[in-house]
Formats: sequence, C-alpha cells, structure tokens
Amino acid sequence: MKIIINQINIIDYQVLINSTLILKSINDHKACNDFMIFPELALTGFPTKDNIEYLWDESEEHFQNILLASKNTGSTIIIGHIEKQDQFFYNSCFFIKNGEVIHKHRKSKLWLDDIGIFTNGNDLSVIEIDNVVCGAQICFELEFPEGSRSLAKLGAEIIFMPNGNMSPYANVHYVLTQARAIENQCFVITCNSVGVGHGGKFVGESLVVSPTGEIIKKLDSMQEIVEVNIDLRDIKKSEKDYKYINLI
Repeated sequence: MKIIINQINIIDYQVLINSTLILKSINDHKACNDFMIFPELALTGFPTKDNIEYLWDESEEHFQNILLASKNTGSTIIIGHIEKQDQFFYNSCFFIKNGEVIHKHRKSKLWLDDIGIFTNGNDLSVIEIDNVVCGAQICFELEFPEGSRSLAKLGAEIIFMPNGNMSPYANVHYVLTQARAIENQCFVITCNSVGVGHGGKFVGESLVVSPTGEIIKKLDSMQEIVEVNIDLRDIKKSEKDYKYINLI
C-alpha cells in the first residue's frame, strides 16, 4: 500500500498559495498510490477569532477544487480544513475520494490557542476504504490515549493524523506516535507542517509507524513530499505475541 506524505509549508491566511501547492501535489501523484495525507488546516493555516469566518468563506472554492481534483486520482485524500455548521466552526479532517467527502473527523481536544475559535468535536468513528479500516485524529489528540484506543476497538488498521505540531514539542509527538501504534497494534501516520506560522515554528518530522512501533519513515524539518509503502500484514504479525486490544 502506497501513501503520499505531504509535509508542506502552510502559510497562514494565504489560501491561494496553499491551494496551489496542494493541487500540484495531487496532480503530480495521481497515479499508483492509495492515500494522500496533508497537514492540519492545510488550506488556511491557523485562523484567529476575527478572521475565521473570512478564511472559511475564502477557502471554500479552493476546497471544492480539491474535490474536483480527486476525481482524477484513485487515491483517498486526507486533509485538515475549517468546517462550518450553523454558527459553529470545527477544526476538521476530511477524507475525500472520487469528488466527494466520504468521512470526516472533528478535533475534540483543542490546543489552548484554539479555544474560543473552534468548537470541540465529540465523535470518533472509522470508515472502510478499499478494504482498509481507517480512522483519524488531529495533532493534540495524539497526546490522549483514549481516542486512539476507541478507534482501534472500532477496528482501525490505520490512524491518520494531520498535524500542526510546533517547537519545542517535537519529541512529545515522536514518542507518543510510537506509543499509540504499539498499544493499539495499528499503523499511525502523522503529517505535519513546516516553516513559521501561528506564532511559532512547525517542526515537520512527520512519521509512519508500524503496529510494532517500528519507524518506517521519519521526515526531517524541511518541506518534503514522499511516498511510503506499508504492509497491512504487519498488523497480524504484531498480534502473534501481544493482543493489547483484546486484553483491555
């Protein structure tokens, strides 16, 4: 199974620039991969309370362009984006395939800077895509084990995590991504941003971790778009000696 990790430099509030980069990657990698993952809030960067309405409105046309682009690829695109329902905004992760949103996850654990801007999500669910059971979490949610465990109990084989992790917290995510993969015996795939934004520096270091905690791929702190291969048979191999899910 091939996965494209888009560890890109998201520029706050520059929707056209971000969208152009995202669409180029989708077009460049439209053949021979199964999933493409982008960072948290990839179109807009992190909004403020004053500009979130504007950014959501400005980015909706570009989000529709991503839906259209997905029709030209067999891949499932996983991307972080602002979602609005009624008067509430959510920091969401969308699964896009064949021109449609087929699944979404709303971030439930908000970083301090995002409280009062976004509303907490309150649901965890999985979706089966091409015979693979997938779940999602977003950045800070990685640091709470209950969410990943809930997804694993629902059968998640891969947990995708769009990230916006900053210095000095790189090691926190490095350690906990491995922990979430080991304790839930599934693949955990993070895709972080790089560059400066949201008042800090995004650290990159996106990870693909196997169900045994093996680091299959670790990116550095620069912009990178890489292809990674994983083998879902590794899940069964991890269960040979340990069965964490069934014991709890």
